[in-house]
Amino acid sequence: MASGPKEPQESPLPLAQLRFVKEEWLRQRLEEVKVLYRDENELYRLVKDSSTGEYFLHYAVRHLNLTAGAAEEEYHHLLPLEHDEVISFALGSPFYRYPDEWQAPYLRNGSEGGYVWYDPNGAAPDIAAYEEAAAALKEKLLAFRREGSLGEEEIRRLLEETERLFPPKAPDEK
Repeated sequence: MASGPKEPQESPLPLAQLRFVKEEWLRQRLEEVKVLYRDENELYRLVKDSSTGEYFLHYAVRHLNLTAGAAEEEYHHLLPLEHDEVISFALGSPFYRYPDEWQAPYLRNGSEGGYVWYDPNGAAPDIAAYEEAAAALKEKLLAFRREGSLGEEEIRRLLEETERLFPPKAPDEK
């Protein structure tokens, strides 16, 4: 038997535990709680996952793709909410506007017929590791300057040692 995400009716996993969420699953599981804002191009609403009880802020936007002959496209985003946020928004408090106020990971639809998680902050860098590396680099450069070693071999060794000070690069970094 193949492993992987199960159909919602077999096992109602929280959406946060799924890397890819089929659009069909969302149609089966999500129930509208309250429309917060609607105009001809945008929609914000509270929705609830009927299988798990999780709440989301659903943002939908209609877009005319002029490069594709003015084809109409719809994009959907689902931001997980805490219980207190749901109550607050349902009672009229200002809700999070996309994209400026969406700082936590959220689901967004794509061309594959489903939704994937997107983190607007990306992989947060390890600030402490970079600060430590910067301090070590400063010490290495000061020592190099004091020693007065300016030969090609010394410079090569300094550059190699410097490269090892910093955290490894992510595969998509240059």
